[in-house]
Amino acid sequence: MQNGEEGFNYARYAGAVEEALNRLAAKNGAVDTRQIQLETSVPKDLIIEVLDRGMVDFPERIDEIVDSEEGKEWKR
Repeated sequence: MQNGEEGFNYARYAGAVEEALNRLAAKNGAVDTRQIQLETSVPKDLIIEVLDRGMVDFPERIDEIVDSEEGKEWKR
């Protein structure tokens, strides 16, 4: 994936992730990236990219997003 491309619209994917977070069930305040991927069909690397860039606002009921396969986590 060419993440360095000028004009790539990460905001579109961040919005899709935020919408999914509003619909997904959280377990102990956590959601897994796999759940987001299944809900949105956004590729996992793009989900991770927008999370790493801090572009996703977490709903109040979600404290963290975890990637159990990679051992990463993002907290509100």
